[in-house]
Amino acid sequence: MPRNQSTAAQRARGAQRETGAKYTAALRQATAAGASPTRFSLRELLAECTTCPEWTGDHPEVDAEWAPRMFDSALLGGPVPYTTVLLLTGELASMGLSAEMTMESRAGFHALVVACVGRRFQLLLTQDDWVTELCLIPGCEHRPVAAALIPYCRDQHLAERSETELAKMAWAWGHDRRQEFERTPAAAHAGDQGDALIAAAVAQGAFSTVAAELVDGSYGDRDLIDETYLNDAEATAVQHAIDNEQLRLHKRAKSAAAHIRKLVGGLCICGAALHLAPEANVPARYCSAQCASSAVSAAGSGVTERP
Repeated sequence: MPRNQSTAAQRARGAQRETGAKYTAALRQATAAGASPTRFSLRELLAECTTCPEWTGDHPEVDAEWAPRMFDSALLGGPVPYTTVLLLTGELASMGLSAEMTMESRAGFHALVVACVGRRFQLLLTQDDWVTELCLIPGCEHRPVAAALIPYCRDQHLAERSETELAKMAWAWGHDRRQEFERTPAAAHAGDQGDALIAAAVAQGAFSTVAAELVDGSYGDRDLIDETYLNDAEATAVQHAIDNEQLRLHKRAKSAAAHIRKLVGGLCICGAALHLAPEANVPARYCSAQCASSAVSAAGSGVTERP
């Protein structure tokens, strides 16, 4: 038995023994009943995957000829494809075998979601090799912008991060891009993922900070370019690339601000027109820092903003 917990799979097997119910139906009921999340290590999951015998039941969602080879996992609440678990193990290998995991949810024999050290994954249970990383927010079914580096979805949850979080993600993403373009440093750029960070920063009033972290991460400290690149031509190319990227990010920020203002009807909560440039570092749906601050205070006191 996994440490301290009774899993849905174990409850289902118990119900099957006591009542004679079909295992699949008992599992569905046990999963729906819910319980505190079972905590286990990546090592325990891998050991279970490599030692448990093959499950011989009938898959309720897939014809027998297409059904994946599965084992009855006590840790993951029921039958799970071997290959899918091995793929998940590969995704988490860099975290070490002692990394702690929990099963967030399970939808019968269709799919389940697990969380591990700041990452979430969906495992499809209807085929052998389908593991999809999800946004870090529990319950969200969208994919993250960039896996571990930007682990939130662009549709909602990235824009809810604080300036500090966005800045950290921006530098980490930029640094990753710098490593990718190590042989051609002037070709580095923030890309679509960086643009998502800029859009979130505009929503938070953090454009200047996030854009600076993206550029520094991607190209290094501008004041040290001549020391970093001893070749004059390469140093000049990187300086030019920085200028172009800063201009591009500014255009992206203006576009993101215009989109937000369109969604809110072009007016602040106080009725004033929205007009500030992203460099003002005021959230795009407010006309001033004072209005933004007042809105935060009102939210904290339970007062509802005007739609």
